[in-house]
Amino acid sequence: MIDSIKPEHFNPYLGYKLDPGELGLANSSPASLSILRVAAHELGNINQFKSQALKKGGIVIYTDIDLNLKRRGGFLAAVGGKSKAVILYRKETDKSSPQDPVYELQNTEKNTKETKDIKQKIEKEIQKITNELRTETDPEKIKKLLSTLQSLEIYKSNSSSLDLEFILGLTLDLTV
Repeated sequence: MIDSIKPEHFNPYLGYKLDPGELGLANSSPASLSILRVAAHELGNINQFKSQALKKGGIVIYTDIDLNLKRRGGFLAAVGGKSKAVILYRKETDKSSPQDPVYELQNTEKNTKETKDIKQKIEKEIQKITNELRTETDPEKIKKLLSTLQSLEIYKSNSSSLDLEFILGLTLDLTV
């Protein structure tokens, strides 16, 4: 006598549990759809991380979803998952604690002086590249120098919230 394949053994339903405090529904799904089910749930977690970062003023730098895959019945099924997000938050000073006004004034003066120093460095670098451009004849070097000059001009007129030290470490590819 030939044994028939029972659907409940070939494509079993898998039950899931949520981590404590995790939002969502712990719905079961057949093994054939489990990867889709778990990936969709973890993607919802990633979207929640992004939403929280946006509300708190952070920037999501990296996200990752890991699925734990095992054979269940006749299918490779997702039996669990984990989502990760790396979020960068701007360091804020504690406004609630009273600070010495003299210290605050000195700190502001120091930051302004550092900003001026960095802008002066950028100006010197622009002058140096401009002088090199006047004497250079190689088209490839001229192209590189012009690209660097263009980047420095953008950095010089930086009105973003990024620190100038960070800006100096960037290299931009402005080719289209």
